[in-house]
Amino acid sequence: MPKDIRLALKEIGPDGYKVRHAPAAPATRDARGSSAGGFSDEPRREPLGPDQLTKSRYMTGVTESKREMWFEARGELSPDVGDRWRMEQGNLVAELAREEFPGGTFVGGPPSEAQLQPTRPLFEVRFSVEDMTVRVDVLRPAPSGGWVVTEVKSSTMTSRSSRKRARQDVAFQAYVLSKAGLPLQGAEVMHLNPEYVHPGDGDLFARTDLTGELGEQIQEARENAPEFTSVLRRDEPPNLWPSRACNTCDCPEPCHSLPEHSVLTLPRLYYGHLDEIIEEGRWTLEELQGHSHLKPKHENYIQATQAGEPYINTSEVRDALSELEYPLYFLDFEAIDYALPPFEGTSPWEKVPFQYSLHVVEEGQPLGREEVAHEEFLGAGEGDPRRPLAERLVQDIGPEGSIVVYNATFEKGILEDLQEAFPQWEDRFESYTHRLWDQGKIFQDGLLRAPVPEREPALEEGPSGLRPRPQIRRPRRPGGDVGGGSVQPDDFAGDVRFGGARD
Repeated sequence: MPKDIRLALKEIGPDGYKVRHAPAAPATRDARGSSAGGFSDEPRREPLGPDQLTKSRYMTGVTESKREMWFEARGELSPDVGDRWRMEQGNLVAELAREEFPGGTFVGGPPSEAQLQPTRPLFEVRFSVEDMTVRVDVLRPAPSGGWVVTEVKSSTMTSRSSRKRARQDVAFQAYVLSKAGLPLQGAEVMHLNPEYVHPGDGDLFARTDLTGELGEQIQEARENAPEFTSVLRRDEPPNLWPSRACNTCDCPEPCHSLPEHSVLTLPRLYYGHLDEIIEEGRWTLEELQGHSHLKPKHENYIQATQAGEPYINTSEVRDALSELEYPLYFLDFEAIDYALPPFEGTSPWEKVPFQYSLHVVEEGQPLGREEVAHEEFLGAGEGDPRRPLAERLVQDIGPEGSIVVYNATFEKGILEDLQEAFPQWEDRFESYTHRLWDQGKIFQDGLLRAPVPEREPALEEGPSGLRPRPQIRRPRRPGGDVGGGSVQPDDFAGDVRFGGARD
C-alpha cells in the first residue's frame, strides 16, 4: 500500500469506474479551478470549532464514549493507517454515488435560498442550528414536494451493527434538519451492494428506505444532543466509569490508573460476568482469584502472571500437536480490500491476497533459520495479484502435510475465494482448507499461557536504591464506591508462536 494511501477515480464511463492510487504530491488547481491529477473539484472543508456537535462527533459519542468525542473535536485522536485507508475509500464511494443523481449540484457549504427550492439534487449540503452542524451527502427532491435525505455509506450494510449505526447517523441528520425547518419527506441509506461483482455484474449501489422507521433513533438523538453539546463546551474531558470499552479507547489520556494485570486483561471473559465483577469492585488478580465466574483458562492466566512463569497444559498441548502431519507448512497471507473493487471478479470489500510467507519443516530436521526452507510471494505492479499468487502457491505447497496458521478463519476465507476464482485448481485449494491447523486454538483454549511482564516492576531501582512501585489509583463512583473495568474477548496474554507470522 502506498505511504500516502490516497486514491482517486481514474475515470467513470460506460465500462464502469477505474480506481488508481493518487500521486504523493497534493493536487494542484488550474486557472479554471479544476484539479489536476485526478482529484475532485470539491472545495476544501473549513474546520468547525470544537464546540460544534457534528455528525461524526455524535456517532463517536453514541458508539464509543463522550470522552473520545471530546478529544476528537479537538483533533487529538489521530486516525491510523487503516482508518485513513477506509476514509479514502469512503471519499471515493461518495464521489461515485453522485453519478446516481443526474443534474445534481455540489454545494459544499450552507445552501442558498434558490438552492433550497426542491428542483434538483444537492450534494454535501451543510446545515447548522444551535450548536449542531450536519453535512448531508445527498438531498434530493421528494416526488410530493420537500426533500429526501440520502446518507451514502461505503459499507455493504451486511452486519447488524452497521445497520444500527446507519440508523443512528441518519436519525441525527433528520433531527437537525427538522430543527433547521427543512421540509423532510423521507430518509434512506445508499450503500454498496455486497452481491456486485466487478466490472458490471449487478448494481454497485443498493438503497435501504428508512422513511417512518427512525422514531426511536430520533428520540435518542433528541435526548443525547443537549448532553453531548454540553460536554463539547467543557474545558476538560469528562472522566467516565470504566466499562468494557476501556481496552479499545483511543483517548490520549486515561481516566484511571489501574494495575497492568486486572479484570481488564482477563482473556475471553463473558461480558455479563465482567459486568458483575465490575459491580463487585474487584480489580486485582488477587481479588479475582477463585471467583465463581472464572474458568480454568482464567485461573491459568492468573497463575502464569503471578508466578512469572508460563503455564503449559503439557498433556493437552501434546495431544493437539499430535494432530500435525509432516511436512509442516507455516502459512501467512497478507491481503488488501477495496470498497470499489478494481479487479475483475471481485466484490466490495473482498479481501484480495497479494503476499504470502511460507516456512516448510520436514520431519526430524533441525529448526534453525538456515535449515528451514522459506518460500514467499509478493505481488508487484498494479494488476490483479491473485493469479500469479495462486500459481506460485500450488507449486510451493505439496499434496500432503498440515498447513499451520494463526486464526484459521482468515486463511480459510482466502483459500475459499481462490478456489472460486480459479476452478482449474479447485481440488488443490479445497485440499488446503481441509489441512489447515490453527495454532491459535491452543491459546484460545488456555492450554498455554505465558506471563506478560509488568510495565512497572514491584520494585524499581532509582538513584537511592530500590523503591516501591507507585500506588495504584482505583476508580471511584461519585458516591465513593470502588469499582472495575473491561476486557476484550480476543485479548490474549503471552502470544507464543510455533511459526509463521500473525496476520
